[in-house]
Amino acid sequence: MVAKTAASGSSGSMNGGPADDKGRRIGLLPIAAILVAILYGGTFAWLLLSDSRLAGEPVVHVALAPEEPPAPPAQEEPGAEKPGTTSETETPATQAPGPDTLSPEERALLEAAQNLDKGVDEDIASEVRILGAESVSGNGTKPDIPQAGAAIVLAPVPDPNLVEKTANGPLPKIGRDGRKPWQVYARPVPAGTPADRRIALVVSGMGISESATAHAIEALPPEVTLSFAPYGSNLQQWIDKAREAGHEVLLELPMEPFGYPQNDPGPHTLLTSADKAENISRLEWLMSRFTGYAGVMNYQGARFTTSPSALKPVLAALEARGLLYVDNGASARSLAPGLARDIGLPALQANRIVDPVQNPEVIATSLDMLEDASQQSGEALGVASGFPVTVDALAQWTAALKQDGFVLVPATALARD
Repeated sequence: MVAKTAASGSSGSMNGGPADDKGRRIGLLPIAAILVAILYGGTFAWLLLSDSRLAGEPVVHVALAPEEPPAPPAQEEPGAEKPGTTSETETPATQAPGPDTLSPEERALLEAAQNLDKGVDEDIASEVRILGAESVSGNGTKPDIPQAGAAIVLAPVPDPNLVEKTANGPLPKIGRDGRKPWQVYARPVPAGTPADRRIALVVSGMGISESATAHAIEALPPEVTLSFAPYGSNLQQWIDKAREAGHEVLLELPMEPFGYPQNDPGPHTLLTSADKAENISRLEWLMSRFTGYAGVMNYQGARFTTSPSALKPVLAALEARGLLYVDNGASARSLAPGLARDIGLPALQANRIVDPVQNPEVIATSLDMLEDASQQSGEALGVASGFPVTVDALAQWTAALKQDGFVLVPATALARD
């Protein structure tokens, strides 16, 4: 009886074991589900709350391994394989992944990053960021405003995103991101520069005489704007030298004066007798002589600048290309500044010609009057020629300008968009 009972107990224990195990497995399922939910929920919360301003954007991470001192050469052991060789049946333990081992997403990012250097596709390049690198084109941010006292270095020109290639040569254009040549090629003004008692100078006629051009670049402070005629030789080299010295530059546009053609400014002069298409063709030839200019300034043009029908199409073309227009102030009847404002073209008008004659006393008097204008209205613009006597007088005058309470700024600093 005892044996039977024991047997029955043993049999009951054996029959109950699988049932108990099944019950325990069923009881573990909700716990496992909870753990999985916590795991995925925590991961989602981390992604949601992480502070990443680049979330959702393609990013290329470039890992730079720290340099390690070269390991001492190991002594070869008998039978050991030489470095760089592997047996036919053995695969190296670590091998850099090649392009074929990358996922489609990784391969696309790698190709896009390589295109940044090649300049293959502007659309791709503008959408990819490499962490730790600063963008200088595409949809990158504008250059920071330099701090007071910091050296100002102008970027090489042209910016490829601001150039239209034509049969005549390169023409300026507004970039896809809205950047305009007159702003990109301008000399920046340091932060904290006083907003009043500003004086800007434009020295014209650059590029015709190599010695006079070199003298102006070297003798004048970098805040002085240099204006180049379209007829010189090696103009792009002179533009590069001027910008390397810190000078922003303008292009001079020959315009019809009274007394034309006896008084002829030069080839491709803009004329009141020419139709719109002809003047635009001449304008594009003039603008293609070199790159990197922030704007244009008239050369002569007393008659042309008083003709609205001739002037309006030219000003509209300049506005469409993102340039600045500077009226040299030689003609009191010029309509250019007013017409420019009507169409949204940034424009300046000089207060006076600094050197109507090449006489140091006359130049000194003109500069005094320029100071008076700046003191009264807060700013003033003077235009001077590149003759050595004028350049020397300007160099001496600008050296004492700060102690007289005035601020020398580039011409673009007086412009309003």
